[in-house]
Amino acid sequence: MNTADDILFVVTRKEYTTGVGLPPSNKDDHYMLRSTPVGKLMNAIKIFFSPKGDLFAVRGGDLFKGPVPSEQGLNWFETAKRVGKVDWGNFKFTLFDPHGILYAVTSKGDLYRGPAPTNENVPWLYHQANKIGCGVWNSLKALFFDPEGVLYAVKSDGHLVKGSPPGFPGDDWLSTCIPVGNENWSNLSRFIGFSPAGDLWCVDDSTGRLLKWGPGSMARSAYAHIEAEPMGQGFTSCLFFAFTADKIIHSIESFEFLTASSKIVSQKSMTLNVQTYINSGDEALSHKLSFSKTIADLSTFSQDHGFTVKAGAEITFSAGIPCIDDSDEIALNTSVAHTWDFTKTNEIQNTFPVNIDVIVRPHSRMRVVASVMEAVLEVPYSATIHTMFGSEATIKGMWKGVTHYNLTIAQGKS
Repeated sequence: MNTADDILFVVTRKEYTTGVGLPPSNKDDHYMLRSTPVGKLMNAIKIFFSPKGDLFAVRGGDLFKGPVPSEQGLNWFETAKRVGKVDWGNFKFTLFDPHGILYAVTSKGDLYRGPAPTNENVPWLYHQANKIGCGVWNSLKALFFDPEGVLYAVKSDGHLVKGSPPGFPGDDWLSTCIPVGNENWSNLSRFIGFSPAGDLWCVDDSTGRLLKWGPGSMARSAYAHIEAEPMGQGFTSCLFFAFTADKIIHSIESFEFLTASSKIVSQKSMTLNVQTYINSGDEALSHKLSFSKTIADLSTFSQDHGFTVKAGAEITFSAGIPCIDDSDEIALNTSVAHTWDFTKTNEIQNTFPVNIDVIVRPHSRMRVVASVMEAVLEVPYSATIHTMFGSEATIKGMWKGVTHYNLTIAQGKS
């Protein structure tokens, strides 16, 4: 999958309005005016993103998870899933490493790490996380990872340090970490962190500007403040900041069903009509069986590729239709281009007309059964998409659908 561009996600102090957009590119870039409003995070007290682009937010003591908001005016918490209860308001820091492992610092200063929570009824702190640091971690002003998994911190004296994450409670990380220059970062620590692309960003509270150290920052032994590039202004109006990847699908530019890797999940016969004809006479009788049966072939596309779709958006594209061919193999019917909806259940009307003559011999009964085969198919796909902010990426997933085929008319004595 191609790498999506970085996007900056902010929550304003006024009404918890959220905005998203490409990061500012120069000091005169009015990001706060051009960013796209994408809803609200009412009463949120903390936000952070997973490496896959899932948004986590704390409200009260509860932790919620969901995709990047995409509908203006909607309170994100109304559609997000609660994945943790009670304890989450007590953490000073919550952050993911690049591998998706969650780190958290309690109000008592202990550092924990564990898998991302998924079940609100499983206490993360007591049943999933392991303590790897004791007592002093709440003294820090900031804590964050770079994209290579190096842990950075702004200490209580304002100095920036880095090192490999601690592995056990007795690991005296603050004594063994490496100083990164000797400047004071206290005024830059309310928001400081790396974007997925590896740029270091922070907000200067004295000016309201966003500052950036460009590509190659991670290799530096120091971050001279004089080398920072000022980017935009007005960021004192923001309550929260976070970087994530641009993973909101805007359109599908090309699409391919990968039938060579597909499989038939199940097959069965489906009866459409049964007729019994009786001839008590001495001469053969002729009957005409005529009917038409329409069946809906339903299908959906999986979205397990880390990308989301803007709420209410229709993402459509044209492609062939997966089917079963005469060799009982999965093929693609390209005789008619079908318009698919990527986000909804698709329905294709499949009509089977029957029009036959039935001859019933004297003093006999004839039973006629019309049936079709029904199969459930799974077909992988690959698609090139454009994201909300213009990135191009390749996504992969699975189409799963039902198809009906092979109309059969069986006649026999009953």
